[in-house]
Amino acid sequence: MSESSHQLLGQHLIEAGALDQASLASALALQQQTPDERLGAILVRLGMLSEQTLLSALARQLRVAVLAEPGLLACQPDVRQWHAAHQVPQALANRLQFFAWANAADHDALHVAAKDVLNSELLEYLETGPAAAKTISFWLIATRDLERTLQQIYRQTSKALDGSQDLRRLAEDAPVVELVNGLLARATDTRASDVHVEPEEFGFVVRYRIDGVLQESEKYPRERFDAVVSRIKLIAGLDIAERRLPQDGRFSSRMAGVETDVRVSVIPGVHGESLVLRLLPNTQATRFDLGNIGIEPDHLKLYRSWMAQPDGIVLVTGPTGSGKSTTLYATLVATDTQHERALTVEDPVEYKIPGVTQFQVHPDIGFTFPAALRSILRHDPDTIMIGEIRDVETARIAVQASLTGHRVFSTLHTNDSATAFLRLADMGVEPFLVGATVRGVVAQRLVRMLCNACATPVNDAAHVPPEVAQELEDMGRPLQSLKFREPVGCPQCSNTGYRGRTAIYELMPANDALRAVLNQPSPSLSALMATAGKGFRNLRQDGLIKAARGVTSLEEVLAIAGSVSAQ
Repeated sequence: MSESSHQLLGQHLIEAGALDQASLASALALQQQTPDERLGAILVRLGMLSEQTLLSALARQLRVAVLAEPGLLACQPDVRQWHAAHQVPQALANRLQFFAWANAADHDALHVAAKDVLNSELLEYLETGPAAAKTISFWLIATRDLERTLQQIYRQTSKALDGSQDLRRLAEDAPVVELVNGLLARATDTRASDVHVEPEEFGFVVRYRIDGVLQESEKYPRERFDAVVSRIKLIAGLDIAERRLPQDGRFSSRMAGVETDVRVSVIPGVHGESLVLRLLPNTQATRFDLGNIGIEPDHLKLYRSWMAQPDGIVLVTGPTGSGKSTTLYATLVATDTQHERALTVEDPVEYKIPGVTQFQVHPDIGFTFPAALRSILRHDPDTIMIGEIRDVETARIAVQASLTGHRVFSTLHTNDSATAFLRLADMGVEPFLVGATVRGVVAQRLVRMLCNACATPVNDAAHVPPEVAQELEDMGRPLQSLKFREPVGCPQCSNTGYRGRTAIYELMPANDALRAVLNQPSPSLSALMATAGKGFRNLRQDGLIKAARGVTSLEEVLAIAGSVSAQ
């Protein structure tokens, strides 16, 4: 490919929003040092682009189709037959990165799937040999599909690495570096929060958690597994020779144009080490905006009133993965750090917030949550954010900080807002101190948002269950004025019907009636809920409001918060 066509590909990617000018300039500069390497391969190797995005761009630029399922499966018997008939050596197919097949209905045509359809050596081999006097139709193909097909053609057997092989050398080989960077870039493209690398008996699978749902995406040959694991462990600062014990690490990378922190967890399994990579993008300027995380205007007004108090505790509750950290980070961003001192104690520090002093706990050296809190109370804070209240000692220090004039935000693992008050009391904090210090509790869950490109209106009110219609009516939202929508599925949302997530909330203030209940000998959950008042809205009801506006679907709300009964 000529330099002008390189520029054409780069410009095409920029116009499509898949690449920025700085990344293109960096890749072109690197290509000057390695002129035999394609621009697209460099972009994928550097993690600036996912292979899938590159293939889509090349397909449009070169007007060549991409071979994928189910076409790949359909042609495999013909591929085996053609390679056997023409005695194509395995080493040649691997070096030129191609396979070919012919249809019985058209003997004058040859189909060729290749990683690089402009490879002059491949074209010369075909035209002077097996494809002489034939019309060649080229197909682009992803590396994983090419490798899997070649493995099946030549019936390769996987060979596990032994201790005598140089894992570090294998981890630094260009194909392995390209594969790992491609996985991470694809995760960024699909907005995945986690990447799972899971070994199987005869291969390994890579799955992505997208909008909270784990999706199987890619399968690879087993012989690549140890090198891939070693590569990830190497860049995460882990011991690549240790395969018997769990390990945790982290690294930062620029993937598909996005600066991302990656947390790595490695756990040994029956078939090998299982890896989970948590992706934490750093460049989403509007991510931590209280007005942009799904909280309704009336709830936001109440929450800001809690934030405005000079002291007291505000708790955010919910299970793991319910968006609690995002709510707390948005709270910190909304804090007036110009005139107030905000400190955090976290495990781990997920995002760095400008103007906020953040501390990472290290239990192995004694820097635990309680130890860190005792220290930062002498650091003149106005606002303290505690990553999680895990024990009675942390809870009591949080209460003490509140009583001495500090504003405290933290998380707690409970199913709803009212239970948080009882949970603190069960941990050993005196009930009267809970009532005196806690300003309010937020409970939350995440629901998937409908894809705006394909969601369709629900015009028939009969599709709305009567109890849902009654709940909306009781909240002052008559059914006739609502705009329910339902998922359909399209390429933009990977045919799921959903794209992105938002939160549903439940806010319970600590009023005088609630404090009176807490001071009783054995306060019950129902007695606490009875103090919430008419304005209280539970998780299910908040979700129904979002469904009624067409933000999410009714089915999604009922699946996530359907068990929460109306109060």
